[in-house]
Amino acid sequence: MNYKITNLQIFTILFFVILSISVSGQKAPMKYGKIDKADLEMKIYPSDTSAVAAILCDYGYFNSTQIQFTRMLRIKILKKEGTHWGDKVFPTSSKSDIKGITFNLENGEIVESKLKSESIFRERVTEDYQRMRVAMPNVKEGSVIDMMFTFPGLPHEWRFQEEIPVRWSELIIEPSPYIDFRKSFFGYEPLAEKSDMRWVAKDVPAFKEEPYMNSIANYITKFEIDILNIIGYKEFTTTWDAVNSRLCQSPYFGMTLTGMTIYLNSTVKEIESKYSVPLDKLQAAFEAVKKVKWNEREALFSSTNSSLSYPFNKKIGNSAEINFILVQLLKKLDFEAYPVAMSTRANGLISNASPPSLHRLNYVIACAKVEGKTYLLDATEELIPLGLLPKRCINGKGRIIDDKKTDWVDLNTNKKDKKTIIYDLKLEPDNGLTGKIMCSRLDYAAFDFRKKYEKFNSQDEYLKDFEKHYPGLTVLNCKITNADSIYKPLQEEYEVKIKNKVNSAGNLIYINPMLYEQTTENPFKLETRQFPVDFAYPIEETYLFKLALPDGYQISEMPKSLMIKLPDNSASCIYQTGTMGNMVQVTYKLLINKPVYLINEYPDLRAFFTELIKKQAEPIVLKSN
Repeated sequence: MNYKITNLQIFTILFFVILSISVSGQKAPMKYGKIDKADLEMKIYPSDTSAVAAILCDYGYFNSTQIQFTRMLRIKILKKEGTHWGDKVFPTSSKSDIKGITFNLENGEIVESKLKSESIFRERVTEDYQRMRVAMPNVKEGSVIDMMFTFPGLPHEWRFQEEIPVRWSELIIEPSPYIDFRKSFFGYEPLAEKSDMRWVAKDVPAFKEEPYMNSIANYITKFEIDILNIIGYKEFTTTWDAVNSRLCQSPYFGMTLTGMTIYLNSTVKEIESKYSVPLDKLQAAFEAVKKVKWNEREALFSSTNSSLSYPFNKKIGNSAEINFILVQLLKKLDFEAYPVAMSTRANGLISNASPPSLHRLNYVIACAKVEGKTYLLDATEELIPLGLLPKRCINGKGRIIDDKKTDWVDLNTNKKDKKTIIYDLKLEPDNGLTGKIMCSRLDYAAFDFRKKYEKFNSQDEYLKDFEKHYPGLTVLNCKITNADSIYKPLQEEYEVKIKNKVNSAGNLIYINPMLYEQTTENPFKLETRQFPVDFAYPIEETYLFKLALPDGYQISEMPKSLMIKLPDNSASCIYQTGTMGNMVQVTYKLLINKPVYLINEYPDLRAFFTELIKKQAEPIVLKSN
């Protein structure tokens, strides 16, 4: 009988062999090699019963002779919520360089599903860097996924830790006389084994995200790897000036920016005919470019090295193309304008102290100098006004990219998440509340509301969702003003009826004046914290509660007024109560005056929120005759 070995069988054998024997001659535990029913029957991860998936083995090997990197990855899907771990992105340029198998246990037998070419999607990132998006087949709760891919060079990072547990992670980099690279270690989990060319982490716990935290990419345990140069070929990222030079020379960055701009002539003519004040011209240019719809792709590079007239005329483009168009338009209007390369919050923080790295950059915005003031602009968001950066862009520092000038700029904001809420209510004999809720939102509070509001097809659809999030509240009438006027405060006014917010015991009635605005849990539960608290921007919340009492009711007890603040006045809260005739009034104002609190400031911030929550829990007590 003749037997034919299939490609699938070859891949499976190769996966097992390499996982079982490292190039250093040391054997990895066999349980990470052979697929058996024990892995497929695993229902929970022993050290983390809440895990939705777990990495059983992650093995990476750089072959210095072939200058090629191979990665082999095995993932166990523990819960339905973990099936997205079957979708991965790999930095390789050929579909044939990716192999994959999904294993499932069906009727006691191991069933294999091979990754097919049509489930692999190519995506260009730069002129010399592509990546593949992979959707593994038949992934479901209980699956085990094996993936293997190869590509020339080295990965930009190697994570020993993920948002799910990692049982085994091993990286081997053979020394090469041809590639000069730098690796930087980040994170808090120790490595189990390390040498000059081999690093191993075992039983690494899942990284647990904490409230008000910047990207996990800043804190997760990993190596960041940068190729400094390829001997006899070219310099890569030895300095930030080298990064600047590469971007300026790139057909998809600098050369795109210096391309033809005749397509903008009519826009320039229109703006110059209407506006003479520089700031008005800047705003008009910003609004004109926002007519190009963002395709939701965050990018550092244009998707094409041809003229930007194509995305401009088609009215759609990636984030780089839109902001490149803005830079070109501003220059034609005689503004001093530059692109600013940066890293978004999800991608990780960079600063002037960060090791030079092209691959840590993933986004570009525009910078304009007007009458001695610097404006940072991102024209991807239709509903964001001039002067506000999207939250994803408020992240450390960015780098001005220009062949004559390069420098760091701070990616921060003096704008706030600012809102004022007024409850003007009357207590009814049936212990219901009737009256009005009014809200004014500015800056980020207004932008966030507009983003949410535009997703609804009608105001009725929005109100249905609104009532769902405010149990016991019925909206009788609603008026929303300036939803489309992004340079004005957004105003909301609701005529409402509220039930189930007033409790009684005998002739005593209890009302929490914070109603739906009450914070019931401290977001900072941990006694100690390893990471800074990052609100992104300052917060200002003002809340006014006014309650008219019917005849026959009198106040039995009122919460006492309170003022609390942090030692450096970086946060404060004022809580004031008062009465006038049959009217009860509570005023609450919270100020978070800076966006980031360092680790040593955490205990005071946590205590501040503890006191704030205790005060918000205090009710008004009324007595009926």
